[in-house]
Amino acid sequence: MLVTDRKGIYVDATLGAGGHATAISAALEESARVIGLDCDPAAVGRANAAPPAAAPRFLAVRARFSELEPTLESLGVPRVDGILADLGISSAQLDDPSRGLAFAAEGPLDMRLDPTRAETADGLIRRVGEEALAGLFAELGELPKPRAAARAVARAAAAHDPLTTRSLRDALASLYPGPARPRRLAQAFQALRMAVNHELEELEALLAAAARVIRPGGTLVVIAYHSLEDRMVKRAFTPPRSYDVWVETPGTPWLPLTKKPERPSADETARNPRARSAMLRAARRKEGFEC
Repeated sequence: MLVTDRKGIYVDATLGAGGHATAISAALEESARVIGLDCDPAAVGRANAAPPAAAPRFLAVRARFSELEPTLESLGVPRVDGILADLGISSAQLDDPSRGLAFAAEGPLDMRLDPTRAETADGLIRRVGEEALAGLFAELGELPKPRAAARAVARAAAAHDPLTTRSLRDALASLYPGPARPRRLAQAFQALRMAVNHELEELEALLAAAARVIRPGGTLVVIAYHSLEDRMVKRAFTPPRSYDVWVETPGTPWLPLTKKPERPSADETARNPRARSAMLRAARRKEGFEC
């Protein structure tokens, strides 16, 4: 779906552990190039130490989505044939207690995927008021009882300096008893992570930049894990529907390749439970459309 020219240039915009970059490289000829981007310098360091493909075919660079265009320009690459963005956080990040991304292990409440960002989750909680925090829990986490959750977290912040993953978890635990608790805690942590890393703003920047840097006939593939992310991708990709018939409009530079988001198979979910909420959408860049 992604590869349209086996001699082309492709971007893995979320390098992570390098799995996607490895798969893309395997589908290409030796003259092709794969550029791996990640806002996490640890991921870039791992990829440079053990590249998914031999140099100069593969290059890993630290960059956020919002830095896609200037990064490619600095590499002398004005256009590419395809971009893949997997919006999920990597297992290496999730399993590292120092990141503070998971409630299962004690660690600082950091949550920055890009450590050059100034504000941690602890800092965000202390900066915004209860009302704004409740809004984040409701919108980004889709968390039930967001106002009560915000009050509980604000009380915990007043009692703990700094907040940790454990103190945040303990502050919310009594609000969400029973078997639903792990899911609710995950939603609260997700909301804070998305806010700290400006994930929706970064995705918006990626979607806009991709329309400019992918050459006509090239492909953009996005794997989302949150309904807000998926709706943003759908809006960028999908022409209006009328009587169950798809029609093109001049307002979008994309030709959708997926009418609905593709979901992981049961076998894939069994192998990797963290993939269960993945939603893949893809679109091809139209000919003759300038952004």
